[in-house]
Amino acid sequence: MPDPPAAMTTLGPALLARLPDVVERIVERVQQGIPLYRNQTYVSTDALRTAAVENVEYLLRTDLPPDGADLAAAHRTGELRGRAGAPLPELLAGFRIGFAVFWEMLADEAIRSPAVTERELAALATHVFWKAHEYSAALTAAHREATADILRRHEQERSALVEALTSGMYGEHGSAWEIANRLGLPASGTFVTVAAEVPAVGTAALPGIASALRAANVSSAWRLLPDIEVGVLALPGPDQSALLRIVGDAAPGRVGISPVHPALEDTPRALYLARIAMQSAPGGSPAVRRFDDAPLATLVVAAPEAATRIARRVLGRVLELRRDEQDALLDTLETWLATGGSAAETGRRMFLHPNTVRHRLRRITEHTGRELQHAVALAELATALHALRLLPGIR
Repeated sequence: MPDPPAAMTTLGPALLARLPDVVERIVERVQQGIPLYRNQTYVSTDALRTAAVENVEYLLRTDLPPDGADLAAAHRTGELRGRAGAPLPELLAGFRIGFAVFWEMLADEAIRSPAVTERELAALATHVFWKAHEYSAALTAAHREATADILRRHEQERSALVEALTSGMYGEHGSAWEIANRLGLPASGTFVTVAAEVPAVGTAALPGIASALRAANVSSAWRLLPDIEVGVLALPGPDQSALLRIVGDAAPGRVGISPVHPALEDTPRALYLARIAMQSAPGGSPAVRRFDDAPLATLVVAAPEAATRIARRVLGRVLELRRDEQDALLDTLETWLATGGSAAETGRRMFLHPNTVRHRLRRITEHTGRELQHAVALAELATALHALRLLPGIR
C-alpha cells in the first residue's frame, strides 16, 4: 500500500478537528440521496454515523497501519449490512456519496492552505480515488461473504426440514403443519415426492428446478443426499403434465415420482415409492418414471432378491451361453415383447429376417422350457428380462 500523500500530514489534523461536522454532512447527504438510508430500512442513523466516523478516521491516518487494517471499517460495514439484508447497490451508492463529501471538504481545506501545491492537490485526489475503490471492493467482498453465509444457513435449515418430512422424524422441528409453514408449502393438498439420481456426490440432480417449478405455480422444497436429490412438491391440481415437462427438461439422469399423496405425513412412504420408480428406469440415460408407469419393472425393483432368483431360474440355460449369444436371444425377445409378438416388426427394428427372429424365439423356448404362446410363460420371461436389465449381478 503506498504512503499517504505528504499533504495529508498537513490537512489531516485540520479535518480531524472538524470530524463531527464532516460526519454529519456525510450522514445528511447520504440520507438525502438514498431512500433506504433516509427511511432507516436497514441502517439506522446512529449506525450510519458510526460507520462514517470509522471510515473518515482511517482515511485521515498518515501512519501506515498493518496490511488491511485500514479497510477494517469497510469490511465491518459490508458484513453488518449483508447480515441485515441491505442491498449492495444502495450500500455502494452510499459509499460514493460519503467519499464525495469527504473529498469536497478535504479539497476545501487544501485550497485554503498555502502549504498545499496544485501538484499535491492532484496527488490527494488520486489518493482519495483509489481509497474509494479499495473501500468499495472491501465492502463488496464482505457483503457477499455475509450474504452467502446467510444463504448457506438458510439452505441448511430447509434441508433439515425436508429431512424431517421425508423421514417422519419431526422432533424439535414441530408438526408436519409447522414444517410445511416454514418451507412455504401448504399443510394439505396434492403432493408428490421426487427422487432424482445425482450425477456425482455433492452435485445437484436438478439444478434450478425450484424456480422453474415456481413459475408453473408448483411450490417445492429440496434436499441433496449423496445418491439422490429429494423434492417434496405441492401441485396446484391433479394434472401432472407441467411437472413431468419441467422435470424432464432438467433431468440429466433417472428421476422417480411417487403417486399423489394428500398429506405431508405420507412423505416417508412416498419417498420410498419414488426411489423405486427411479430405480425401475434403465440406467445410463435420462428418464422420468412415475411409480405407476411401469408396474412390472417397479415390482422387480421393490423385491430385488426375489427378482434375481426368478430371473436366474426362468432364463436357465440361456445364461450359460456365450455373452454375445445371450445378448442376441434376449434382445430379440425383448423387442418381440415390445412389438406385441410381431416377428415382422421385430425383424424390421433389428434389421433381421422374420425367420431369424422366429428361430431365436424357438431357441429361447428350448433353453428356458417356456412356450411363448402361454400367457404365464410370457409374464415370467418379461419379469426375468426386467430383472436382468435393472438389477446387477444376475448373469
